[in-house]
Amino acid sequence: MRAASARTPRPGRRAPLAVRRDDGVAWLRLDRPAAGNRVTLDLAQALCNAVEDIEADDSVGVVALTAAGPSFCLGVEDGGAWEERADWVAAVGRLTRPVVAVIQGDALAEGLELALACDLRVASTRARLALPQLGEGRLPRHGGTQRLPRLVGRSRALDLLLTGRHVAGRAAEAMGLVSRSVPPAGLARAADALVRALRDKAPIALRYAKEAVVQGGDLTLDQGIRLEEDLYVLLQTTEDRRAGVEAFLAKRRPVFRGK
Repeated sequence: MRAASARTPRPGRRAPLAVRRDDGVAWLRLDRPAAGNRVTLDLAQALCNAVEDIEADDSVGVVALTAAGPSFCLGVEDGGAWEERADWVAAVGRLTRPVVAVIQGDALAEGLELALACDLRVASTRARLALPQLGEGRLPRHGGTQRLPRLVGRSRALDLLLTGRHVAGRAAEAMGLVSRSVPPAGLARAADALVRALRDKAPIALRYAKEAVVQGGDLTLDQGIRLEEDLYVLLQTTEDRRAGVEAFLAKRRPVFRGK
């Protein structure tokens, strides 16, 4: 169900989320830099609505989540008392397209939970990541206690959760918290290269690969393998699969159309 529409920004007021589609990629930018991109109801609803629009747009094969300013996202504003009205992190987590989080600065509390809901995370070596909620008498409520151990293991997840300590750059990459870390000057280039590489893959195959991994994580090994086999068979019926075979035989680059 579509979230209630965010209020239309007043003339001269900056929209909290910038959305741009570019050649098969949907770029979403958190755009409240002066507030550390802390999430408000307007921003949460804008994210939910953007996700719904992307899911209905077959031309989008990859989603990139970025942020303006020095911080990626420092959490929620006003204690997040409004959050029951817009399940914004879950919305991002339900996207069927691969989602890349580009973390140029600190991702803290709900900001890190948002990044964890993405499939791949590319971070600046200067970015700090943490779940400090316990120190504030709170508990993560957007999947942080569940997604984090699936990424880094139970022991490391408990360390990060119970201590609330910050992890940056190379250490985050070494423990699997981010997919890769890049010096600040090279982050935009590295993120763009990754996103474009994903975009050039067959869109349906990308979605099926994500489904196999995400859904398979909650299945037994035998059930997961059957899911993989079912998705493999479905993929053989697509035009993209035929295009890939023809391009391979002709020794040329395939052109995929998401059909």
